Amino acid sequence: MFSIDFKVDNRRVEKALSQLASNLQDKAIMRAVNKTAAAAKTATSREIRAQGYNIKAAAISKSLHIRRATRNNLEAVIEVAGKPIPLINYGARQVGKGVSVQVKNGRKIIPGAFIVTMPNGHRGVFVRVGRLHKKVMKNGRPIWSGLPIRQLWGPSIPTVVANEAVQHAMAITIRKKYARLLAHEIRFILLSSSK
Repeated sequence: MFSIDFKVDNRRVEKALSQLASNLQDKAIMRAVNKTAAAAKTATSREIRAQGYNIKAAAISKSLHIRRATRNNLEAVIEVAGKPIPLINYGARQVGKGVSVQVKNGRKIIPGAFIVTMPNGHRGVFVRVGRLHKKVMKNGRPIWSGLPIRQLWGPSIPTVVANEAVQHAMAITIRKKYARLLAHEIRFILLSSSK
């Protein structure tokens, strides 16, 4: 798991902030920071899919968690967690030469891979460890075994979020949204207090 944090820079809006009492300044900043973090989370999900990763928006959203700013700590943190995603979830299809998957930017075939449902009901994409079946004894009788096998995995959400283009999209969103949202929160508080 890793997190992406950003601290507020209020120099661009100091004049507007000066219209508010100090306790209301923190309130405006806190709201703007939290809304900016939410916008950055949405932009991250959008950019991951724009980069060609075949990951559902719901799965991305579930892996991104916002630790919200408070009046005592004007910092929001987007935490990114998640294990590698089983390759079966990347549109896996059994084809003649192996398994076809779409992880990023089109489909590719993994030669020799196969899709199997395990006794516990888990379905996945696997490959054999070693090239040939081996003769083994089971219940006193020789049989041919294709074991061991290992499951194949796609990238995790943290790995995908570390993509440079995804990071860039997040940074651009933060820069564009924060000042605008802070100005909006200041106006809202001024209007509310004048009533």
